[in-house]
Amino acid sequence: MATNKKESKKVEKFLKTARKRFNLADEAVKEIRKKGDEDLQFRLGNQWDDFTRKQRESYGRPCLTINRTPQFIKQITNDMRQNRPSVNVSPVDDLADKDTAKIFKGIIRNIEYNSNAHAAYDYAFECAVTRSYGYWRIATDYINPESFDQEILIKRIKNPNAVFLDPTAVEPDGSDADWGFVFEDVLIDDYKAMYPNSELASMDDWSSIGEKAQGWASSDRVRVCEYFYKDQVEDTLYLLEDGSTIFKSELPEDFEDFQLIKNERKTTTEKVKWAKINACEILEETEIPSRFIPIVPVLGDEIDDNGKTVLESVVRNTKDPQKMLNYWASAETEAITQAPLSPFIVAEGQVEGYEEIWQNANKVPYAFLPYKPTDLSGQMVSPPQRNSFEPAVMAITNARIQASQDLKDTSGIQDASLGMVGNETSGVAIQRRNMQSQTANYHFIDNFMRSIKHTGRILVEMIPKIYDAERTVRIIGEDKSEEIVKINSLFERDGKAELIDLSRGRYDVTISTGPSFTSKRQEAAQSMIEMSRNNPKFVEIAGDLMIKNQDWPGADEISERFKRTINPQILGEEQEQVIPPQVQAQMQQSAAMIDALTKQLNDATEEIKTKRLELESEERIAVLKMETDIRKEQIKAESSRGFFLAEQQAKELEKRQALLNSEVPMDLSFGPPEMHNPNFNQVGNEVPPEFIQGPTGEPLNEPGYFVED
Repeated sequence: MATNKKESKKVEKFLKTARKRFNLADEAVKEIRKKGDEDLQFRLGNQWDDFTRKQRESYGRPCLTINRTPQFIKQITNDMRQNRPSVNVSPVDDLADKDTAKIFKGIIRNIEYNSNAHAAYDYAFECAVTRSYGYWRIATDYINPESFDQEILIKRIKNPNAVFLDPTAVEPDGSDADWGFVFEDVLIDDYKAMYPNSELASMDDWSSIGEKAQGWASSDRVRVCEYFYKDQVEDTLYLLEDGSTIFKSELPEDFEDFQLIKNERKTTTEKVKWAKINACEILEETEIPSRFIPIVPVLGDEIDDNGKTVLESVVRNTKDPQKMLNYWASAETEAITQAPLSPFIVAEGQVEGYEEIWQNANKVPYAFLPYKPTDLSGQMVSPPQRNSFEPAVMAITNARIQASQDLKDTSGIQDASLGMVGNETSGVAIQRRNMQSQTANYHFIDNFMRSIKHTGRILVEMIPKIYDAERTVRIIGEDKSEEIVKINSLFERDGKAELIDLSRGRYDVTISTGPSFTSKRQEAAQSMIEMSRNNPKFVEIAGDLMIKNQDWPGADEISERFKRTINPQILGEEQEQVIPPQVQAQMQQSAAMIDALTKQLNDATEEIKTKRLELESEERIAVLKMETDIRKEQIKAESSRGFFLAEQQAKELEKRQALLNSEVPMDLSFGPPEMHNPNFNQVGNEVPPEFIQGPTGEPLNEPGYFVED
């Protein structure tokens, strides 16, 4: 029970905040909405004030409305329709790529196509031009009742007065708005049918609700609001080893590999939430997969008046000239129509007996009008005459012309834009004069492009979250061509494995404007035709493209046929040639023979390699054996020499010891001097030739000497 009471207080606090914000927005835009409604009524033709209209109509005076306002509005809106802005997506970091950006752009076009978004764009833009503000919204819905896959939709908001957006937002596209409303006053019976289980549907008396939440409920209606708001959420941001980041709230519950985290910090994120509410309860609620309020405004001419926002439409400054035009048109009509009604001056009794004829003289074209030449006293009088009066029709006409010019001056749309002939003779001069009118009202187009760009940002952010599972989607190209791609999974394209992961990387949105693809294609076709007249070889080089850009049926098929006649070197690619079946069979036989010969050649090559390896192995073994034998002989020789020298040294030592023991002084350096050469044996034996060394130690291979005892 305590929990329910606590929850009830939380809901009441939430609804109180929503109602407070609603009233704040209502008060902030009240004057803007009032002026906008007046502009709309003026555009609809309600251009006379009630007092003047009633007064003129009571006297039977003309009260004409020559409404030129829609013409000026359509001049601006139709120019936009011929040069529609389009969303471009481009990568901005190393995790993003151009191919994925192309997928984003194709998905956005598909969303616009499925949503009939151009109707929403056009209507909101016309509202901005007519009444200074318009809106569209971005929503999500299931593809069909039997699917769990969702899609994004761009929806029209028909009544722009049913939208309130955060009045503290300063961006013209509403990107910094923290909350917003889309509301509707629903009849009680309709409400009970839509929400039969709601608390409000079970109540019989709604008067208490009207007292607590003024304007939210009446005897026959109840207000239902879609309330969008941003919720501040504290979270922890992790920096992973691969350079990517992830919030703690996004980690799976079983995450344990904290070694992947290099750094972390506390942060605050904004989540956009949606709730459908009435005055006393929350009917539905969910979270919006975007950081922006999904309501996009389109504004007219925005002016700041000491902190107070003023929005103006193209209608606003044309009202007075349009009223003058209506007045002078009515005065001109009145002056001309009243001229035949000038009264006749007759003498008393002059038309006696002919009263009915003279009373209808201004209505019936009688051949003659009879009268009496005398008055009642019998005096002769002149025939009846009109009291003629010439109204100032020329002056009224001049005033009307001036009012028409004032109307063009205040709207910024001159004769060239309206299709009227001027003094210009060249096409360039006419086009430049037409561009002056476009420049005068370009601020409407510019604000519209800002709104389209903001829509692109919202879509780029929502697409990875809505199209998050493995699925196939349709993408649409600029030329309306369609392609089916598979996202969030590996697939093969042109023999290569590709992965389209829409959640990786960051992408930015830009806007391009200009004629539609169809218009540009027609212009290109006309230019190519003109070029072919001056250069007949142009058809041989690009005739396929010239035909492809034509609008008549079968142009694509004829273009493909013509392409086969163009030199492949001009096309920059090899043309596919049609090979007769007989030649194909011969080619297959030749290919089979080549395969067999190739196999035989490969086998022979392998056999030769094997023999070569065997011969190389035998030769290597023989060389190793020879080297081993030589090394053995060297070891033996070194061992014999060492033994021989040791034996001779021992004998020499024994001989010297004997001499020392005999105590006879004698020169130990006995024998001739050459005996002291290391190549001689000092004990008189012959030294083997291999042990005789030269001055530098090299063997001399000469016989030694003998020394007597």
